[in-house]
Amino acid sequence: MTVQLQTTEVLPGFEHAAFDSNAVFRILLDAMSRPGRIYDLPLAIASPDGLNATTTATLLAMADMDTTIWMSPSCAGKPATSHLKFHCGCPITTDVTQADFAVAKIEDDLSFITDLSVGNAEYPDQSATLILMVDDITTAPSMTLKGPGIKDSHDLEVKGLTADFHAWRADNHHLFPCGVDVIFASPTKIAALSRTTKVEVF
Repeated sequence: MTVQLQTTEVLPGFEHAAFDSNAVFRILLDAMSRPGRIYDLPLAIASPDGLNATTTATLLAMADMDTTIWMSPSCAGKPATSHLKFHCGCPITTDVTQADFAVAKIEDDLSFITDLSVGNAEYPDQSATLILMVDDITTAPSMTLKGPGIKDSHDLEVKGLTADFHAWRADNHHLFPCGVDVIFASPTKIAALSRTTKVEVF
């Protein structure tokens, strides 16, 4: 009788951990300081089911054992949770109010965003960051962005954003210095909306 053992393959993380992590971290810093500007993912990386490559790279660069991650049901399968725990050592929570990073797909039910931590007046940095996986990011004139890090204005298009999302974003902007920062992550591109960014939707 032959016994077949089931094995769980762990996908690799960054090929060159320090160099690759720093490269992604610099892109993320640039994206947050220049809202609406689109950046290419600077490297190739394997991604588990539930996460795209850009989201995976973002979390591997930003998360550690002190970073709590919440994922929507469409993302939070065993492949994604195992991958992040193995490579980042980060806790995974089912309570979105405890999340440092919240991860979802644009087609998911996004009603949870109103429960994300916005920090407080004394510690605004304790707010959550929302990573929203999207199909594509372009500079088509769907939204016009203004604010710190933007000279005059900047156009951005992320298809699939709902009226409820835009209403939440407008309210979030008025919470400054508190508020949630947003990272849009397509399979190969990154763009961000800082809490300081004013968005006009067309």
